[in-house]
This record gives sequence, C-alpha cells and structure tokens, in this order.
Amino acid sequence: LTELAAGVIKARLASSVPSRGQVASSAQWMLLARELQKRRGHLPIRALFARIPEVIPVLAPCLMMSPLSIAQYLPARHGVFDVVVFDEASQLPVWDAIGAIARGSQVIVAGDPKQLPPTNFFERADTESADPEEVEDLESVLDECLAARLPEKRLIWHYRSRDEGLIAFSNQRYYDGSLITFPSPVSGERAVRYVNVPGTYDRGGARTNISEARAVVADVVRRLTADGSAPSIGIVTFNAEQARLIENLLDKERQTSPEVEARFGASEDGPVFVKNLETVQGDERDVILFSIGYGPDANGRVYRNFGPLNLGGGARRLNVAITRARRELVVFGTLRADD
Repeated sequence: LTELAAGVIKARLASSVPSRGQVASSAQWMLLARELQKRRGHLPIRALFARIPEVIPVLAPCLMMSPLSIAQYLPARHGVFDVVVFDEASQLPVWDAIGAIARGSQVIVAGDPKQLPPTNFFERADTESADPEEVEDLESVLDECLAARLPEKRLIWHYRSRDEGLIAFSNQRYYDGSLITFPSPVSGERAVRYVNVPGTYDRGGARTNISEARAVVADVVRRLTADGSAPSIGIVTFNAEQARLIENLLDKERQTSPEVEARFGASEDGPVFVKNLETVQGDERDVILFSIGYGPDANGRVYRNFGPLNLGGGARRLNVAITRARRELVVFGTLRADD
C-alpha cells in the first residue's frame, strides 16, 4: 500500500511538470533553466526562490525544512505555503516556529506534551549540579497552541510496540490508559527486563558507571554475534558522560572483533546508536538498552540526584527514554529497590 501511494504521488508530480514549449513561454521557468546551465555565478538560493515563486510549488509541492533553513532560503512573505506542518512540536521553541508560521496560510502542529520540551540543557557545562533555574525547560510552540485552545485531534492508536508491556507503564502513568494497543502473543520471554549490575557511580569524578557500561557493551556484542539477523539496537543513558564511555568501549570492541564491526551497521535502521536523554526523542530501535548510571558511590552512599530527572519535566524525559523500543527494553542499573 505504501509503495502504491508513492507511485501515485510520483505520477502526479510528473504530470505537473511543464513541457518544453511551456517552459520557453515562462520567464520563471526560463530563469531556472539558465541557472541550471551555469557552471559558476549562480544566484543565491534565497534570491532564486524569490524570483521563481510559481515554479517551486510545481517541482516540489512539499518541502521538508528546518526553521533555520526556512529563514535562510525562503522569502519573508505570507502565503509561501498553503499548509505548514510541524513535527515533534514539543521540542520546538516558539521563536523558532514564528517564521515558518508566518509563511503559511494554515498550520498543523503535531507533538506530544508528555515528551521532551525545548531546553537550554546543552548551554550548561555542569548539568548535574545545576539548579532548575539554570537548566530550564522552555515553552514550545505546542504548549502555546494548547494554551490558546486551538482545535485538537488526539491520536490514540499505538503502533510501535510489538509487546503491550513496552507501552503499558507510559499508557497508564502518562496517558490515563487512553492509548489503544494491540495484544501480544503469550510467550516465556519478557519484553521489559531489569539487569542489576554490581558497581559504583563515580559521582565526584568522571560521572560514569564503568560496570554498567561494560555490561551494556557485552549485551550488544552478544546480540550482534548471535546466529540469525541482528536486531537494531539503541543505547540510552541518563547523562552524556555515560554515553561517551559506552561509545568508547564499543569502539574498542569494533577494533578487536571483525565480526562485531561487520554487523555493527547491518540493520536496516542503521548502526547501533548511543544517546543520552536529551537527544533520543524521535529515535526507535528493535531493542533499547537503558543504562541508568547513577547508583551508590565508592562508600556505598546513594544520593537522590539523578541529573535531568531532578529538574522540572523530568517525568517527560523518562517517558521518552522508556518508549523507544519496538520489541525489547532492558534496563541496566546498580540500584536496588531497597536503595
């Protein structure tokens, strides 16, 4: 069905391209033809787009652009687009969206208010000790649209998770049980598991948990070298330091094991990714390995400081982290229930 729809779209686009005779009689098409023949001295893209406003919708009726690209390349006037669509709008600050909104006659804002908001997280050098006033969530264009009570359409069908257990917690805690999910076959394997790893968190130093990192990498190697096709794998961490440590350990495995290197990027989804909470929204993989990192220090003391989770919007960050898996979620941690 998807391939059929793609074929129909291609046919419609091809039918709208003018003939040679029509091109010769249009100043805008002739301008584009001349620019294509040039080897140097081309018009800047913004200037070219401004001079061929009737040509662009014919050749490319749908443009996928970032807010920055829109500001750089498109003329600042109303009605450039019939419809402007924002995806992952919960992560888009209002000021980044204004330019795109102004260029459209209609706007559709798609996003999840229960997931990551825009943040100044990366502007802070020391996120773990920062106060909420220093590392803060920012207002998104989605928040503003909800506050303005614009017409809403709620999407309630959940397709990603192959096992209901992967979305069950978020469905109850975040969405009041409103998501419609599909029953999964009964099997002896659990889609969500916790692996307790004895170890410590280097709170005052590297801010990493080496035992957890090694356990995660060992699990990745096991999956990549097992018989059969390897699943796509994503690794999520609470902080950037733990992510970098895991990346370094993975690089060492790839250098010493040709089998791991050969299968590292074999998945159709792409290679194994390693990301922290702030950068993982929008990604999904068959298997997600979640490294908590935080735990008892060398003296056995557990601090109730969990980096970005302690900040406002921490629950939304957790929701993102635990909903990236299609088939299996494995949580690695040195914490126990009695900690």
